[in-house]
Amino acid sequence: MSISTIKRLLFFWISSFILAALMYYLLWFIIPHNHVFGALYSMPLYHWDFPLLYILIPCFFYGIVTIFLTKKFQNENLLGRILITTLIIAITILLSSPFGGMLWQYHDMKAGYFPTNWFSKIINKGFYQGIVIGWVIIGLSVPYNIFGSIICYFLTKKGIELFNEKYHIQ
Repeated sequence: MSISTIKRLLFFWISSFILAALMYYLLWFIIPHNHVFGALYSMPLYHWDFPLLYILIPCFFYGIVTIFLTKKFQNENLLGRILITTLIIAITILLSSPFGGMLWQYHDMKAGYFPTNWFSKIINKGFYQGIVIGWVIIGLSVPYNIFGSIICYFLTKKGIELFNEKYHIQ
């Protein structure tokens, strides 16, 4: 991995987390009852209690996914870039959901009790619930998910502009 790629990855990780957290707290102040994230009926709201942890997971995967798709994004026109952004978002959700489910399971055990086989329950049950329910929670998190999608496009574009080797004179 080149130094430029590492810098770009760190840029995507840090800036996506800062922007996502700022957007969360901005919406938290604006939205009635501070319900920024979606939730299913009668679901314990650990993602409301620990939003930064749940924001950190997709930001981590966004950086990794985007690194692999920057060249494709860079070579596309506007419509192609929007489609690549949609792909980045979809892959990020797919990769993040199991880990969000595992974190949710951990918080659920922490709120009640840890069974003897707690680690395997976090892995198995959390992974499954994250895949099944995670994308629904993200889909219900309007307008946060809409703003996040727009930010994803512009952040990816900015990361390419900042760290593109053809713009730097060696």
